[in-house]
Amino acid sequence: HTQTNGVTRSMAPKKDKKKKDETAVPELVTAYKPREALPPTEPPDASQVDAAWKSMRDHFVMPLPEWNSEDVDITEWKPNETENQFISNLFSVTSMPRSFMGVVAGWRRAGAFAAGRGDLLPEEPEPQVQPLPELKEEPAEPVPDPKAKAKPKADSKAKAKAKGQPAEEAPEKPTTMQQYADCTYQGEARVVSQAEFRSRDLLLDLDDATPQLSQAIASQFAAVAEHRLLLPRGTFLWELIYPQDEEGIPLFNPHGKYIVKLFVQGKCRKVLVDDVVPIGYAMHGNNMYAPLLPTSNDNNIIWPQLLAKALLQAFQDDLGMPVLPCISALTGWMPYQLPLSWTGLQGLKSVRTFCSLQFSSQVDFEARQRAELIPTIPQAEAAARKSLAANQQVPPLTVQGVPEQNLKLGSQPVEAVLEFLICETEEEPRQVRLKADAFVPQHGTPRKQVRDAGSEEEDASADAGINEQPAQIDEEVDDSDRDDLDEDDDRSQNTPSGDAEGTEKRTDQGESVNGEGQEEPKPDEEEEQVEDSMPWVPPWPETNPAPLMMKSSIQEFQAQLEGGQWVSFDELETSANCLCSYIPPGDHVLSASLDTCWGGERAEAYLPPPTRLLRIRLALQELDQSPPRIRTESVDAKPVPGPPLFQTVFFYEPLRPNYRLDESPPPSTPCSCVLQAINNWRPNSSSSRKQVLQPPSSINLTVGDGTPSSGSVFQSMLLPPGEHWYLINDDAAEQAGSVLSISVESLLLNSSKSCVEFLEPEKALAKYQTSALSIGPIHYPVRTGYNVLAKAEIQIAEEHLQCLQLLCHVTDPALWPYIQLSCLQVSQLEASDEDKARSASWSVTTLMKSPVLRVMSLPLTDKAAGAAKYVLMLEANLPQEVVPKSTGELSLQLFIPAGSNPLETDLDTGTADKDKDATEDTTQEEGPLQLHMLTVDQVLRWQGECHENDKGLVLCERITVPPETGDVTSTLRVSVDGLPQAFLRATLVAQMPPTEEMRPPNPEGAPLEPLVAGAPINPRDYSGRRNWLSRCKKVAETSGLEIISFPHVLLAEASTYILYVHLDEFRGPAGLEGGTWLLESFGSGSLEVGSDAMEQDLEELVRRSWADGGPQDGDAPPRSETAAAARESWLTARSKDSEAEAEAENEEQLKQLAEALERTKKVKHPNSTIAKFLSGHADTPALLIQEDPYIVAPDRPEWKPSEDTDGTADETRAEDTEAAVAVKAMGTQGESEARAEEIEIATARWSSAHESLEAAKERNASQIQELRQWREERRAAPGGVEGTSFAPTRRELRGLLHSRMEKCAILKVAVLDEKRTDPEPLRVALSEAEAAGSRNYDLKLVESATKKLRVLDAAVSFQEALTSMESKAEAETAAVAAVAAAEEGSESYTQAKEAATTAEEEAASAAKALEELLAEFKASMKEASANEIRLPPELLNEEPMEKAADILKQSSAEAAECVEPDAT
Repeated sequence: HTQTNGVTRSMAPKKDKKKKDETAVPELVTAYKPREALPPTEPPDASQVDAAWKSMRDHFVMPLPEWNSEDVDITEWKPNETENQFISNLFSVTSMPRSFMGVVAGWRRAGAFAAGRGDLLPEEPEPQVQPLPELKEEPAEPVPDPKAKAKPKADSKAKAKAKGQPAEEAPEKPTTMQQYADCTYQGEARVVSQAEFRSRDLLLDLDDATPQLSQAIASQFAAVAEHRLLLPRGTFLWELIYPQDEEGIPLFNPHGKYIVKLFVQGKCRKVLVDDVVPIGYAMHGNNMYAPLLPTSNDNNIIWPQLLAKALLQAFQDDLGMPVLPCISALTGWMPYQLPLSWTGLQGLKSVRTFCSLQFSSQVDFEARQRAELIPTIPQAEAAARKSLAANQQVPPLTVQGVPEQNLKLGSQPVEAVLEFLICETEEEPRQVRLKADAFVPQHGTPRKQVRDAGSEEEDASADAGINEQPAQIDEEVDDSDRDDLDEDDDRSQNTPSGDAEGTEKRTDQGESVNGEGQEEPKPDEEEEQVEDSMPWVPPWPETNPAPLMMKSSIQEFQAQLEGGQWVSFDELETSANCLCSYIPPGDHVLSASLDTCWGGERAEAYLPPPTRLLRIRLALQELDQSPPRIRTESVDAKPVPGPPLFQTVFFYEPLRPNYRLDESPPPSTPCSCVLQAINNWRPNSSSSRKQVLQPPSSINLTVGDGTPSSGSVFQSMLLPPGEHWYLINDDAAEQAGSVLSISVESLLLNSSKSCVEFLEPEKALAKYQTSALSIGPIHYPVRTGYNVLAKAEIQIAEEHLQCLQLLCHVTDPALWPYIQLSCLQVSQLEASDEDKARSASWSVTTLMKSPVLRVMSLPLTDKAAGAAKYVLMLEANLPQEVVPKSTGELSLQLFIPAGSNPLETDLDTGTADKDKDATEDTTQEEGPLQLHMLTVDQVLRWQGECHENDKGLVLCERITVPPETGDVTSTLRVSVDGLPQAFLRATLVAQMPPTEEMRPPNPEGAPLEPLVAGAPINPRDYSGRRNWLSRCKKVAETSGLEIISFPHVLLAEASTYILYVHLDEFRGPAGLEGGTWLLESFGSGSLEVGSDAMEQDLEELVRRSWADGGPQDGDAPPRSETAAAARESWLTARSKDSEAEAEAENEEQLKQLAEALERTKKVKHPNSTIAKFLSGHADTPALLIQEDPYIVAPDRPEWKPSEDTDGTADETRAEDTEAAVAVKAMGTQGESEARAEEIEIATARWSSAHESLEAAKERNASQIQELRQWREERRAAPGGVEGTSFAPTRRELRGLLHSRMEKCAILKVAVLDEKRTDPEPLRVALSEAEAAGSRNYDLKLVESATKKLRVLDAAVSFQEALTSMESKAEAETAAVAAVAAAEEGSESYTQAKEAATTAEEEAASAAKALEELLAEFKASMKEASANEIRLPPELLNEEPMEKAADILKQSSAEAAECVEPDAT
């Protein structure tokens, strides 16, 4: 190619010397010039990309590590290091409830109970969570030089072998017993005593003054301890604490480091704790403290505090709950909840060993008062210890002289919601025996309630009504067991129905005494020195018990549950909502867990896992598969039982945001996990088609939406037999992960055919040979702006054109709003003749464009002959502030749901799961769904400027596919800059080569050279513009605002295409000045792009053919002379024939008019108005007959002043004459003046309107310019629109609204509470609600709360004033009596008189205050009654007001009597 004056000349290939006589190829003249592609954009810096996720490492709590016995055994305990004791950085006091922290006086080590001697133990700082350590940036490995020879790596073992020395190996870590072999600790503190360890006897020191949370944990310790004979070795309370010796006894660690094994988050996990525990002020003495967590009777035993500390640390997000799920964490037993009913309670108690319910406790105030009167430690002993501590330093945890009794807290006792174990039930009357160590339930009595004869007669009708109701049969209770519930009632006589001899009970201090009132002897301190000749063998079982036990075993176990309190079932129904049955783990429980938590050191960004599928397969045993018996018509026949339902428990715990590092944490936001049933994705088996009971369509597990909010949730339900599929949609999977676990009791299931598992969807579908394909995983680039991520071609068989299911997964949740999925249908034209060449034999139709969702369905309704071909394209357009992760992946799974297609294998036979390993075989035959990935990694960009033209053409680019590169599939995208609101119309045209008929022959008659595919086409070969246009075929078109794109184009090899982009001036601005365009191609190969110049080349050829003056054929003159002569002759002929042509034209028009009139006469128009109009203008001649239409006034005479004889002028003017008046009234002068005046008014109005319009246009233009300037400034500013993310603001607003609704709900509960008379909770709720803006949300509720608070305050003040008045009156009476008893004139008389005067004044002042408060109380009561506000019944009692009125009346009478003698 050569370029001359801007014109590129492509020369034909040079001829060989042997072919000199051949005709030369005509010279190719063209203005086309290829453009150079823009250099590729540089991706963002990786450090900036990773800075975002690194800042999120501390934003979510860390999950607990899984349990590993070997790792625990080699943990570094440091038992001899007591100077720098261990402090855990995983627990924070900010998560503790306010009610708990309100009684905390400090934090001390739990090594000895000398915490009561505050001066002897150093104070520990409050536990605080520490952030994760920063990641260490590893130096980048040097890039090896490919030219340099690789040096072999040095082998240390080989070197050692050469020198004759043994190879160095990593030293093994010492085990626990190796570390304790040289332990020098000699103190008395222990985790658990050997006697307790071998007997599993629980000796807790209970205190009603401890916080509610501590009491609840202690009650659950007691519930677990009642099952000591059923729990396997290593699962009892203190057996969960490490380090341990060979026998399994927990060892005391002076360093303060312990590990507790808890079953949380679906697995057994490690909880690393220290022995720093909270303490509160004791009841007696100064500088004395009492523990706040559960403690043992022995002051040196610390296992309860360690275990409670581990539970608090494990459930830091759940401490707002009244009762923590400690029983499941300590035992691993599955909790199953069901509504509280008498039938269900009896049924569970007959087959289950572990049944409990949550119920409020009752405080024993008498025992508390006795404990307050008897100090435990004398003041002298405390002072001696204080002086001893001042003289010598006492090492921690080695205090001698431990007191015999534990100290009690000095705070007021509180009632708490506790976990009570259900021990026994009684039918007449209905009552339940509950037990939680020495805690007393509300309305609990040690004796059974006995119904007397009178009450039996009164309740006969009620019992009859109850007995008439059909009894609900529990699935898990056998009829034979239910019939024997009332048999053998002797064991109830062993229950605490009185102070029987030998009955063990607890004192108020928690000590155990026998029936004779004597204190049981404590274990000997010398027990460690006594060695038996026979080694001790643990009597505990090796495995957990069965979930359903024989009746004899149940009775034997219940006979051991002595003690407790009897509570009426009516009271339980009022306060308790549900009861809980714990199912032990084992082979009879199917369980699975899905753990997606962001754990470890978080050295890498969190990648959300792909969507998982929960598969629950419940196949009944063979005995249960027999067909049901036919129901007889007998009245006594029992109904045939239906299929059994299986108890299932779902547990969900997400990683919540870590607010422990924030001083003012924001309100928590709910997090949900929805399990959506997708049973239509698999073929239905015969058993599922016969199934009557259906599983729930969806299961919603939500955390954080309750009051108080919790960090985990579990849900109990009954599932029918069969196979159930659920798709898991977890909100926490996009944040930091979660733990989802499921447990199903499988006693009646066939274990070989039943399973519960979390699967990838493609593996689950492979079991049923469902066609499933995968796109990806694709590593998307770290780049902002527009980009095509993936493109795939899908071919679907004709018989499967129904619906295509998609599962999408993106590892970067921030990209979901910016990724779009396009579904395109590709059609191939049938013919391939000359008019429809291969380059233009395709078309693309857009079926759908939608943002990417996790689960999508693509309806394929277009039926086609044969297989249909579709293209799926994933594209992303990321703004500058959204930068994807450097390790991001994207995947897409496609399959055709089986729907209602029958399954050849049955669930009962289990042949569908005969070989699970077969799913791993990837070799499959071609199915109805075939996938072919298209390449999109070839990204090319070209840029150009827009120029003004009369066609509104933005760009006209020629796109050429180079030969020998194959066909290219691409996505073309055009965007303009500098043309705001420009509406673009784009057309892609395939330029096909000219036909042989179009090509001009060679001048010498030689044959034409054949066209070479991919070679430049000479414009001469088209022989004109018309032929060229006929060879241009439109293949695609689109339109858009500022941006247009062709999602998928098929560019044939060695073909040429032209892309036209026009500006639509009717839908946007028409100017092109200052605009630039950008053309992008995301395809499978390279393209050549340049400004198309075919039209310019053709015009240039025409101009050159006219400009060339070369000789013509023969002796003919030149072409210019022939054209000039032809034009002159044409002008001459036209001038001669112009007159004749004009006359002929007029005659022709008259003829056509006459014919039209004739046709009009013959046709009668249906519209009468139009018919009259046509008749008046066509048939009726024009005629106007009118008489005197106007009165013509004479012309206005010229006015001249007349002269009088005396020379004075006449005052009569010409305007006042009769003729002048006539001219003005009826002539043209008045009319012209009126019209002129109207014209002036209209002109003035138009001028004013025009000026206003112009001013408005200028004002709008200036304001629009200011707005654009403001937008540009805001956009460019660091905190502008582009740099601002509204997500935090929206999240904050949602949190505030949620907090407002929550505060309103709390306030509403406080307003509607009819039992509480204390105004403080209502005051706090009202202040918090007003601070949250509840007055704007519910004004009536706030006003009602204000009025009720006024009543409660007035009631409290009135009661205090009444009490004060009574005391003042009594004092006044006593003072008067003292005056009367004293001798008048004595000193005592004077003192008594002064005291009486003072008492009288105080009584008068109290009476006045009582009168005012009584009026205020009555007024507030009246106001509350008028507004229908619910008040406690105690306030509605009129007795105190009558009493106050009597006191005031008596006081007034006494005052009057006193005034009368004074007056006298």
